[in-house]
Amino acid sequence: MPDKAPLTVVLATDSFLIGDGLAALLTNAPDVKIVGRVRHHDDLPAMVEDQAPDAIIISMRTPIVTTMATVEAARRLRTVHPGLGIVVISDRGNGFALELLRGGASRIAYLLDDRIPGIDTVLGALRDIRAGQTVLDPSIVDSLVARRDGIAIDDLTLREIDVLEQIALGQSNRGIAATLFISVKAVEKYVSVIFRKLELTNQPLVDRRVTAALTFLRAQHDEHPTPQQTPIH
Repeated sequence: MPDKAPLTVVLATDSFLIGDGLAALLTNAPDVKIVGRVRHHDDLPAMVEDQAPDAIIISMRTPIVTTMATVEAARRLRTVHPGLGIVVISDRGNGFALELLRGGASRIAYLLDDRIPGIDTVLGALRDIRAGQTVLDPSIVDSLVARRDGIAIDDLTLREIDVLEQIALGQSNRGIAATLFISVKAVEKYVSVIFRKLELTNQPLVDRRVTAALTFLRAQHDEHPTPQQTPIH
């Protein structure tokens, strides 16, 4: 991206070896600049405030409790810094990815480290989230939203798909109403219909908005499949 300033990145890794390896590999990319490194999620907010990076890369292989705390910290950072891109490289998916996606999927990448063929995948994810896209390992999407016969995004009307896309972007009902120039009451009706058509009405233990958003993201992925992690527009 020669016409843009380098994408500034903070690395959060629980391993000096992994951190040094990522830093060394990313240093060779002309459009990426490492501006800070931390080893613990408690240090992330201060580093982000100090350096104001375009994105953070989190590479964690720690115990489940620590990993979830780190993912939650990253999600909270997105609330404070909505333009911040987040790339997670982990040996675990599913629940951690779900937690990260709460509040919106744009500028999020979740990669499984044993499925990354090389640093180009990480660089591609950084460039995609800079463009506002979402990058998810296909196995995560498939496991979070299991395929079920009779449930398809094709069953939705164009307006319902518009609403679903805004849900995937993390918009509240009021935000969707403002974006689509319709009333909040109309949005509530569309959301109810979407949940019904996606068979999410009688699942009290499921976060329906996140699951609906993932259904939209998977549909986007299915239209443009690739062998590796897929950017989802």
